[in-house]
Amino acid sequence: MAEYRSTGRELRKSPKGLIVGLFLIALTAAGAFYAGNVLNNMVSLEPDDSDEAEISVPDMSEMSEESSRIEYGSVRISKDRIRRGPLMLVNDSFPTEDAEEGIVSVFEQKNEYLTVRDMEVRLLDETMDALNRMAEGFHTATGHADLLVRDGYITKDAQKRLYEADLQMTGGSSSALYAMPGCSEFESGYTFELSLFVNGAFEDFTDEGDYAWILQHCAEYGFVQRYPEGKSEYTHVTDRPWVFRYVGTPHAWYMYKNKLCLEEYTELLEMHPFESEHAVISDQLGREYEVYYVSVDPDDPEPDTVVPMPIDCQYSYTGNNKHGFYVTVNLETAT
Repeated sequence: MAEYRSTGRELRKSPKGLIVGLFLIALTAAGAFYAGNVLNNMVSLEPDDSDEAEISVPDMSEMSEESSRIEYGSVRISKDRIRRGPLMLVNDSFPTEDAEEGIVSVFEQKNEYLTVRDMEVRLLDETMDALNRMAEGFHTATGHADLLVRDGYITKDAQKRLYEADLQMTGGSSSALYAMPGCSEFESGYTFELSLFVNGAFEDFTDEGDYAWILQHCAEYGFVQRYPEGKSEYTHVTDRPWVFRYVGTPHAWYMYKNKLCLEEYTELLEMHPFESEHAVISDQLGREYEVYYVSVDPDDPEPDTVVPMPIDCQYSYTGNNKHGFYVTVNLETAT
């Protein structure tokens, strides 16, 4: 497996404000859903089609005139879930633990449009489902069925063996090829190397010719390049066009349209805590989603935390592997 060392920057934590403090006190005392309607101002984060899109704090003067009245309740979530979810950040600053649930064999789960290096390659089931759909879409568009999954999920113990073997071979105090155990992006289960299987032989993935389709359309299936060109300042890894990461939609679409890596995008989301203006993003079909961030006190000894969630519409949440959760609300389902 090639080098995938990424250190990332320590991102600022959004403090809990007075509103959310009162909100959580009420939840604790009542032990029930918050009954009122919460009026949320939302900052529109529509994709920027310009070539110079940058991460920035949205201008408050450009807030959307439309607001969403969403009734919120509470969900108790184990703090361990901070280390799980498609927007979790894994690098030398934010190590993770082995994914114990949902890991599947690529060989057993792949469709006829995919090839895999061997029977040992594995991924999380949601990554595998999206990858199958992308491979089928690629075949429909180009006629090719030669995408090959070269590497996928790795356990901490396996990463440790690779890391220590490299140290023994080089005599160095750190490895230039492998991330420290616990700090490899591949330990997330959401990341894989894409290659090609052409005329019975492995070939490196390229974004040329028909294969440009992958980079142009992978976001529609929830994938982004984990180490895109020109982002080593944030990822601390040189660009690797063959390494893909599942982050889910609509997040992948926004990252793709605005040329953001995962480090930049998660920093942007943390500028939108629950008690403040929520972000509004769209997917490739124009469907709108509201996204907010809920920080968790790492010094709180309680094993669970209370996270505000909408009652009357669809939502999903993901840990960030640092100090909180991102909640994504499907506004198309709001009543």
